[in-house]
Amino acid sequence: MYVVILIYFCNRYRNVAVAKIKYMNNIHINEEQIQAQWLAIAQARNDANDLCVDGLLFRGNIYYKDGCWHRQRGNEETIWANTERRLLILTKDLNDDEAWDIREETGRLNTVAFSYERAIPFYKNLRMWTYLLLKGEAGNVPPYDEARRMDVVGPFYENAPIARVNVKKQVGGSSISDATLMTYLETYAAPLRQQIALYDATIIMCCGCSNDRNLILDFVRSQYLPDLQPVSGTGDWIYYSPSTGKIVINSYHPSARIGYEDTYCNLAQAYDTALRRL
Repeated sequence: MYVVILIYFCNRYRNVAVAKIKYMNNIHINEEQIQAQWLAIAQARNDANDLCVDGLLFRGNIYYKDGCWHRQRGNEETIWANTERRLLILTKDLNDDEAWDIREETGRLNTVAFSYERAIPFYKNLRMWTYLLLKGEAGNVPPYDEARRMDVVGPFYENAPIARVNVKKQVGGSSISDATLMTYLETYAAPLRQQIALYDATIIMCCGCSNDRNLILDFVRSQYLPDLQPVSGTGDWIYYSPSTGKIVINSYHPSARIGYEDTYCNLAQAYDTALRRL
């Protein structure tokens, strides 16, 4: 009898694991379905021009064409399904002249003879923060001098398990008001909630903190992780969901005019504290 019970539970958990892997190996298919929902809402509101596609970053071949760096689909779903730490980066919207597929992102400047060191602040910060969050361990987080090396964190960013999602898919500008951002969060709450849940990320970085408020973090807490709570001693940088074990970062926007070192070191200290306590 005990053998039968043991076999039952082994088969049950194996089936759950197989189902999860299968689900994660269909991420791009699910992204397309969510994007279709987003498009339908946007069309109904006459707001479907320059709608971006985003999600799990491609990990295939990188190539230069028509004045831009591009990337093909690769083994990103397999990497995502088989890694312990998975990072979801939530930003406000795309500051660009036209929409493009964010999943092709490399962070490189659009020049043939590129250098990792030559990058806009947005990507320099994302590279450093990603390196910290995915490599840091309790009592052993990467020091700033290491994270500041773009020849180290640039290639790391191009290969790490990262999903990048704009909470407003329409192309934006250099800034967006809280009122406008809130309107989009409320209007597209259903597909955004589905997209966040799709990735089942272990770490979620909410890049929207300004004036002591982060509307993106507020959305994650109200729509996805209702038990989210700040980790004491982290200066409101780090939040934790006890029921899921997920960590949420209350981050500035990567383009915020704050020094690289100050931002990195403050986040690193808070992250180390959180890792020691959780």
